[in-house]
Amino acid sequence: MQAITRYADIAEIERVPVAERLVGAHVYDAIGRVAAKMPNKPAIHYLPTGTVDDPGLTYTYRQFFARITQTANLLHDLGIGPNDAVSLLLPIIPEAFFLLWGGEMAGIANPINPFLETPHIVGILKEAGTKVLVGCDPAIVPDIWTKVEAARRELPELKAVIRIGSRSTKVDGIIDYEDVIDRYPADRLLAPRAIKGEDVAALFHTGGTTGVPKLAQQTHLGQMVHAFTNAIAWDSADNAVILNGLPLFHVGGALCGGLSPFCNGSTVVMLSPMGMRNPNVMRDYFRIAERFRASSLGLVPTAWAALLNAPTDDIDLSSVRYLFSGASTMPIEIARALEKKLGKKLVEGYGMTEVHGFTAMNPTGGEVRIGSVGFRTPYTELMIGKLDGQGRLVPCATDEIGMVLMRGPQVFKGYVNPAHNKGAWFEGGWFNSGDLGRLDKDGYIWLTGRAKDLIIRGGHNIDPLQIEEVLYQHPAVEGAAAIGRPDRYAGELPVAYVQLKPGAKATQEELLDFARARIAERAAVPLEITIIPALPQTNVGKVFKPQLRFDAAKRTLERELAPLAQSGVGISVEVAAHRTHGTLATITLALPKGADKAAIVKRCEEMLMGFPLRYEVAVS
Repeated sequence: MQAITRYADIAEIERVPVAERLVGAHVYDAIGRVAAKMPNKPAIHYLPTGTVDDPGLTYTYRQFFARITQTANLLHDLGIGPNDAVSLLLPIIPEAFFLLWGGEMAGIANPINPFLETPHIVGILKEAGTKVLVGCDPAIVPDIWTKVEAARRELPELKAVIRIGSRSTKVDGIIDYEDVIDRYPADRLLAPRAIKGEDVAALFHTGGTTGVPKLAQQTHLGQMVHAFTNAIAWDSADNAVILNGLPLFHVGGALCGGLSPFCNGSTVVMLSPMGMRNPNVMRDYFRIAERFRASSLGLVPTAWAALLNAPTDDIDLSSVRYLFSGASTMPIEIARALEKKLGKKLVEGYGMTEVHGFTAMNPTGGEVRIGSVGFRTPYTELMIGKLDGQGRLVPCATDEIGMVLMRGPQVFKGYVNPAHNKGAWFEGGWFNSGDLGRLDKDGYIWLTGRAKDLIIRGGHNIDPLQIEEVLYQHPAVEGAAAIGRPDRYAGELPVAYVQLKPGAKATQEELLDFARARIAERAAVPLEITIIPALPQTNVGKVFKPQLRFDAAKRTLERELAPLAQSGVGISVEVAAHRTHGTLATITLALPKGADKAAIVKRCEEMLMGFPLRYEVAVS
């Protein structure tokens, strides 16, 4: 497989039509080919406890493909057809992959975050038109089955409910997967399908966790293009070993850490049902990499930051070629610290549900520019664009900030709800990612911010509207705006600004209690609420959120640097828009007489290490 070392390599790869690059017509076809070629190779190592000495379970490609086939046959027998959704409320377990790929072969798979509150889950199930719902027994992960039971009562049109890993008393109307799966043939499909590339394969929810679900329609063609382009971007081959501790309702865990490796014959090590949320996994992560001779390690920035202090001195990581990061911006200091600690190149990429995974990646075989997300992947066009005076879409100049736009076969088919497609595309078929960025002269992409308002907490999307709508219900509130403030661990944390009605009174604590009691999604509850005289507005009367983001960043950095100020150093923090970086914080230090300038600047930089925010330190 040809590695990308420079931007010109992409054009060389694209000289071959994309159809000739695909490793199968769809995921079932691709995994079947791998199973025929190397039937005894491990496809999955599953560690239920997430500890390095867990003997675990292993599925060869022959066993893996057989289980997918049986699962597709089970779903067909339950009445699932090409247009029917199979919704999965499952953690990181092998059965999630059996149901995901078997579901795509029988109908349409719909993985859902099982940690959402029940009303949000029900909203997604109704939007998807779910016909079969799958959950797991409390013995695997507590609380999920309770949500399945609650959702079941809201969906009388369900054809069936399946339970994985049941050790509980049998329940009327519930199909226990392990009891029935071996009744179905493993060597053939009972209802083979002639799948077209544009057919919908899966529905992934995206864009936040409000009561109005936003379901992205992924296609079989898009997934197969992803399987090729992501294997190129990761420079993986059939000898690769991938550690997967990412949730399977997210493209990072399901597609980047599953579909692409499986379609290309790699081995995936599944790190317990809770993945990187499991303390055992965090403690033993590098030892697990050593045990299985992992070829690359891919995590979100928050997990990488947490692993910075994990011991590695007596661990052999010589098999690891690269470190990968995605889902949210990687702080430059964390990236450099990881490279220094592990002696490996850290490669940052960029992707989203709507493009089936990564659509940009720093070149594993070439220069990695820390802070950028690298080159576009082959067969996906990427443009930094803007609207001219006549409202026409035009490309931005080199290093000019604009909208990140994409088109090509890896771009999704659109959202299930037509209302969500308004404004998602520009003329010429360009999909609007909602992100802002710039393109340098060598083809590297630099993200500079977001045009859309999403708050991304540890890779989890939060729609600020659900926070604002609750705050507007308070009788003292005239205006409310929710934004993300920078955080070294989560990337962003939700906070809110409130303008009170004339003469009204309310305290921050009162407003926080009001929000906690009414916001269903715990991750969306704001960490703080700031009352200000008036919300900043644009010249057309809309809330100007960039100014609030600058203020939240300023307050955060001032709090972080408070110990330095208490030692007698004068500190001034200014956060503003920047032509190249999007946002830049300038920290100006006023030093006490006789102070060690170099030592104080170093201490300031150490205190700010890990924040996903560009900053400069100056001494007055």
